[in-house]
Amino acid sequence: MVQKKHRLVSGLSFNKLADLLISAKTTLPALLIVIGAPAWMVGWLVPIRESGALLPQVLISLYLRNNAARYKVWRIGICVQIASVVGIICSALMLEAFFAGWGILAFLVLLSLGRSACSLTVKDIEADVVPKGERGNLVGMASTISGVMTLLVAVPLLLLDGTFKDNALYGVLFFAAFSFILTLFCMFNLKTKVEDNSNGSGNVFSIKFDKTVYKFVLVRGLFVHSALVAPYFMLENGENAQKLLPVYIAAQALASMCSSLLWGKVADYSAKVTLQIAGILTILSCIGLLVIPSESLLVSATLFFVLSIAHAGVRTGRKTYSLDVKEGQERTELVGFSNTSIGVILLGFGALYASLSPFLSFSVVYIMTAMMIVATISTVILPKEK
Repeated sequence: MVQKKHRLVSGLSFNKLADLLISAKTTLPALLIVIGAPAWMVGWLVPIRESGALLPQVLISLYLRNNAARYKVWRIGICVQIASVVGIICSALMLEAFFAGWGILAFLVLLSLGRSACSLTVKDIEADVVPKGERGNLVGMASTISGVMTLLVAVPLLLLDGTFKDNALYGVLFFAAFSFILTLFCMFNLKTKVEDNSNGSGNVFSIKFDKTVYKFVLVRGLFVHSALVAPYFMLENGENAQKLLPVYIAAQALASMCSSLLWGKVADYSAKVTLQIAGILTILSCIGLLVIPSESLLVSATLFFVLSIAHAGVRTGRKTYSLDVKEGQERTELVGFSNTSIGVILLGFGALYASLSPFLSFSVVYIMTAMMIVATISTVILPKEK
């Protein structure tokens, strides 16, 4: 059992490392900018990445009802992600700018589908290997280890920028694919079977909700801007994309390492307060991007660091609220409904901003900042969860 835990922690750490390295907020925006893809494509990265992992969850869950061997689905999901990263690399290297951009977006869809399958099934593997009372520590340990490993990748890129400037971006992509491969290697022998005890009697389309659920979806839907705005930090400094990439990767890793425990404590006190604080930090970082000259790498990195901390708070706050505001099956239905709804909302906002950007005489970040102000104020409609 101890060996299984070690393999699980190692696998989760490499998986989180791969997610950070192939991030739709840092690496992929830099890639699109460097290859000369149209700027509007950058606005689609986060919506595709996030909604692609959320929308299929209901269908995959239905499939899993009759497939107890969840580890097989997890393996397929990881293999799909490996193939997708390779496809992204090949698109960037072999196709011209416009078609390369389309290829990257297409493989990002595939990557997100693989992520969705893994996200649903890895929890069953974790539950089988690690008993209750130790799982939170397991996730925290994996996050810390992946953060350290990410810094070990980002710091050399910063120090050796002059030597590896042209190849650093592709090096990050190759290392992301390699990290997914290591994830598969570490967790390949972890097998678990989950039997469905519902006897297929549940009807997924007969779910009813109270006002709290719809209020939560509304507020959470507005807070997606903390993720949607991230690629625009890179886009606003497009000429420095190569230099910014390792800085942003390091900032994102540091933010996760430094803030996770603190956000958890605040959320245990009040998830609403967590969302409010995180919303204010997001607004401040966006205002900083708009009004502070960001030619300096230090200024740009600091603003993105604050945004990354804020987004970690948003994630912690909305997860904790969904855990605390409902119990049992009502909580399960809340999570499933809100995840699918947020997938649709992400695509809607992504389409809106991608279509608006070419025609606006000002940065779309102004609109996103206004939406974050509305999101932060809207938290007052949420009932107390504790």
